[in-house]
Amino acid sequence: MIVGRGSARGGPPRDAGPPEHVLEMGSFLHAVEDEMLCSSLMPDKVPYFNAPIYLQNKSVIGKVDEILGPINEVYFSVKMGEGMVANSFKKGDKVYIAGDKLLPIERFLPKPKVVGGM
Repeated sequence: MIVGRGSARGGPPRDAGPPEHVLEMGSFLHAVEDEMLCSSLMPDKVPYFNAPIYLQNKSVIGKVDEILGPINEVYFSVKMGEGMVANSFKKGDKVYIAGDKLLPIERFLPKPKVVGGM
């Protein structure tokens, strides 16, 4: 008898619910084709694609759709969740993200050349 088969791998991802803590990720600029365009407030972090975006009260408003702009001025779009409307937000409204859905900006910078490397 095989116990737990399939429980550790595969299958649809489970919704773990809202995170215990959320971090201020960005500021709403304006709506673009039913999505939110936000400027990042974290110069040293980049959000994961499809990472959930929250209000301060941890209710989900959508997911990161695109990441754009130069490395020193990151913007991201949020594909709105069901029942959410991008036009209902005001310029400057803050959006939040779970801390485990961020990558360090160094990951996107060129690697320094190693002198005498293999």
